[in-house]
Amino acid sequence: MFALKHGKLFYFTNPHPDLPIDERYVAETDTGIKESFVHKNDALLFLFDHGVRSYQSFTKEISAYKNLKNIPIYELWNLENRIGYVLFGFESYIDSEGNINKRKSYIWRFVGHGRSCFAPTREELTQKILDEIHKHVADPEERGYNIYPYYTRYYREGGAKCIIS
Repeated sequence: MFALKHGKLFYFTNPHPDLPIDERYVAETDTGIKESFVHKNDALLFLFDHGVRSYQSFTKEISAYKNLKNIPIYELWNLENRIGYVLFGFESYIDSEGNINKRKSYIWRFVGHGRSCFAPTREELTQKILDEIHKHVADPEERGYNIYPYYTRYYREGGAKCIIS
């Protein structure tokens, strides 16, 4: 069994002196590999390609935080060669009376487009994600989900699969 790597994703709202002006995202692995990006998707794919399977997202230098235990930990999953990130947190929903409430659930978001899924358990979430992927694979060409470069840019073949425990 291999050890899962942890990473950090920084988003700097103010220009950082060590970065080009457009590159506001910095991805860093626990092995010290660090790179900056213009887009969050590219930073997440960098982390995934370097073996990172969980990460924390920061908006300032780590030394500026009082306590890191409240920063959520996201997991990177690879399902059917699609990459996404998962968080166990609160998701808003509308109940039968039309009120907005929040409940704890697993929340998935694809890297590359904004469609999210949520479910109360990992197994249910995995099934929802697979259903969504199969729906996209069956899409007609005119919708553009299965054509180059959209499909190939976020496609990752092989690699470590997500660990669902």
